[in-house]
Amino acid sequence: MTTTERNARKAAFFAAFLLLLGTSAAALASVNVSPVLLEMSESKDKDVVRVTNSSGVAKSFEVNAVTWTQSDQEREIYSATDDVLAVPPLFTLQPGQTQVVRIGLMRPVDETTELAYRVFFTELAPPETSDENNGVNMRLRFGIPVFVAPLAPAHSAVQLVQLATLGNQTAVQLRNSGNVRVKVMEIRYLPSPESAPEVTPAVFYLHPGMTGYLPVDIPGANATGTLELVTDTAGVLKYVLAELE
Repeated sequence: MTTTERNARKAAFFAAFLLLLGTSAAALASVNVSPVLLEMSESKDKDVVRVTNSSGVAKSFEVNAVTWTQSDQEREIYSATDDVLAVPPLFTLQPGQTQVVRIGLMRPVDETTELAYRVFFTELAPPETSDENNGVNMRLRFGIPVFVAPLAPAHSAVQLVQLATLGNQTAVQLRNSGNVRVKVMEIRYLPSPESAPEVTPAVFYLHPGMTGYLPVDIPGANATGTLELVTDTAGVLKYVLAELE
């Protein structure tokens, strides 16, 4: 695959991601959110998220928290929960205004395993706006990950199990045997020790105890060389592909 083809695939993936959320790049730029991830624990069961309206029009949001789980095939499984409380659940921001949303953990932390949630902020359409009039509704929706550390010492233990073919794409099968999540942020493929790495950005969370498939830009399941996964908690994981066959 050429560099042009890889860049086209990445652009298409990003466009599909925005379409899935019903969000345009302009809409994303119209709201500033800080922080973009919350870490809680037994000693820190409260935090805040600040949402600033950088656009020139008023924006209203609904806030709700969900439990975030995974299966081997699905990275994002959500269900209603009372474990996490967001206050206020509804708010309106005038241009330039900032809203502080307080996030509280309403249950004890787990003794052995990290808990995962998302707090979603969904823009509400103005009363005078309808999908029929606008064609495509480009309302903003974004989710803040919330991770709750276990009482037991947290550690990452990620293994690359094998290469697999999913449809027309090659993927690596990963297993997280630790008790906290791991986030893969970048994939580097080196066909040989002398070659420059082919870098692919990634946003891939793998929860504790889970197995998942991460698509990679390498030339097939029989590839040789070295694969490096850059993670947030486990450092850089290096795998010699020939040893997986």
